[in-house]
Amino acid sequence: MFVPQTLATAIALEGVGLHTGAPTRVELQPAADSGRIFFRDGVHIPAVTDFVVETRRSTTLGRQGVTIATVEHLLAALLLAGIDHVEIHVDGPELPALDGAAHRWSAAITAAGVQALQGEQQGIHIESTRWMREGDTEFFLFPAESLHLYAAIAIPETVAERMMAGGCVDDAGVREQLLRARTYGLEWEVQALLEGGLARGGSLDNAVVLTHDGYLN
Repeated sequence: MFVPQTLATAIALEGVGLHTGAPTRVELQPAADSGRIFFRDGVHIPAVTDFVVETRRSTTLGRQGVTIATVEHLLAALLLAGIDHVEIHVDGPELPALDGAAHRWSAAITAAGVQALQGEQQGIHIESTRWMREGDTEFFLFPAESLHLYAAIAIPETVAERMMAGGCVDDAGVREQLLRARTYGLEWEVQALLEGGLARGGSLDNAVVLTHDGYLN
C-alpha cells in the first residue's frame, strides 16, 4: 500500500506529433481518484493495457473510435514522478514529441509540483519470475524490494548491436538515464517510415538516428 499522488497545479504543453506531424496541445489537470486518464473529443481513455490499440513504433490508446498516439514518454514521466491520478486533455491525434524523450514532461511535472491524496492505493507485487515473448520482443519480470527497470536492444550492424541501460529507479542517475532515453531510428529506414505514414514530425532535434558506424546526430 502507498499514498496516492496527483499534480499540485495544472500543466499545458504543445508541439507537433512525432509520427503525424500534427500540432497538439496537452493539458494535465490534478485529479482525485481517476487513475491516469486521457480525454479527447469527449471520450475518456484510461491509460491501461485494455485500451492499447496499436504498438507500431509507438503506443496508441483508443476507445470508441478515438485514438491518442505516442503516449509512452508522458506515461513514463508520470510513473517516475509518482503521479497516480491525473486527467490528460489532448486536442490532437498524438502527443507532442517535444525532445523525443520523457525529460521535458518530467521538468514540467517537477515545476507544477506533486500533491499527496487521502487514503492508500494498492500496488502490484511480483511474487515469482516470468518470461514473456511476443514477436522479437521479450519481457522478464522478477521479484524485488523496489522497482528496477532495464531495457536491452540488439540492432545488428549498428552501435546498438548490444546495448543495455537501467537499474533501480530510486537511484537519481538511473532516473535521469530513463528520462533522457530518446526516440531512435535507423538512417536507411527513414524513407520507408515516411512512406508508411510515420515520422512526419521527426527531426534531429527529437530523435536519434543510428548509422552503420555511429550516429547521424
